[in-house]
Amino acid sequence: MGSVFLVPVLTPHGHLTLIEDRDALALEPELAQRLQDAFVRGSGHGLLQLGASEFGVALPPVFSYWREFGARYVTAVCTLPDGGVRSMKTHIPSPPDAELAWLALAAPPMTGAEYLTATVLQCLWQELDSAFGLELSESKCGVQDFLKRRLVAKQKARVKDS
Repeated sequence: MGSVFLVPVLTPHGHLTLIEDRDALALEPELAQRLQDAFVRGSGHGLLQLGASEFGVALPPVFSYWREFGARYVTAVCTLPDGGVRSMKTHIPSPPDAELAWLALAAPPMTGAEYLTATVLQCLWQELDSAFGLELSESKCGVQDFLKRRLVAKQKARVKDS
């Protein structure tokens, strides 16, 4: 299987999706599949994949921007105690409006950039929070184990692909 050409696109309704675009920088097929599998579940799942599992991976600038956004969330999660405090009722508050406004202005060129605002980023943060809660619940483990499993799965995939 050859390279895959995907780009994240922000819709007028503030949803982050992936589309094929022959003008995009090529992604490794395995990376593209992981991202497609996550984004098909929703924006929050895609951002979680980028922020929790795809660090250290060479990505085009627009993917790197969204990875950094997802990584901010994962960093906030890591500040929580793991002793059962994180439940479906615990939510990670979004960054302050001023920080989100700055992040919106710092975005690289992308399709849908005109729709990117602090409010949209706040909504995407909430989707990320919901996705994390769902995936954590599905994993039936604590926060730290959940994040470790994501890293171990990624490392196994890298070894298999080598």
